[in-house]
Order: sequence, then structure tokens, then C-alpha cells
Amino acid sequence: MTMILSRSTTTSPARTFGRTHRVDLLDQLSPRELEVLALMAQGRSNRAIGEQLTVELKTVETHVSRLFTKLGLGLDRYENRRVLAVLTFLGRERTDAGGLIRVPAGAG
Repeated sequence: MTMILSRSTTTSPARTFGRTHRVDLLDQLSPRELEVLALMAQGRSNRAIGEQLTVELKTVETHVSRLFTKLGLGLDRYENRRVLAVLTFLGRERTDAGGLIRVPAGAG
């Protein structure tokens, strides 16, 4: 399986406000945060992400926390921030046709 990470510097005027906003939020993520989010989208736990990227669990937790903040996902007892972050990422994969970066699954 190949994950697609998108980095677009332009926003199509044809996009709806929600999609444009989502793309803008993802553009705020660092390359490493985007990589962590892609692995989250594959269903990986923080521990599995750390093993694949050969970093400590605490480092992965820091990346996850920062990407939650950048995506505007605060603590809410009725929402799962991890699921919402992944849905944002997957929504971008479907709507963004430009600037694709392919990351093979298992690469790291």
C-alpha cells in the first residue's frame, strides 16, 4: 500500500470553504507531522509509529500533540481527535490533485 502525502501551495477557488480550510490546516504541518499523520491513517499506534520512524514514543506523542493543535483539535470528551485528524488527512487525499508526494508503506 502506498500513502499519498499532499503539499499544495495553491488553493483552488472552486473548492468549498470547508475543503479549503482543511487544506490550509494541513499545510501548517511539518513534513514529519504529516508523515506521522499518514501512519496514523494506516491505523498505526504511537508505539508502532515510533518503531517505524526509529524515534522514542515521547517524540511521537509530541508530534501527535502538535498536529492536533495545528488542526484545531482541542480536548473534547465527545470527539476522538485521532479519528478527526485522520479524516482531515484522508479528505485531502481525495480532493487535492496537485503536489503529491508518495510514501511507500513500510518506508521509514
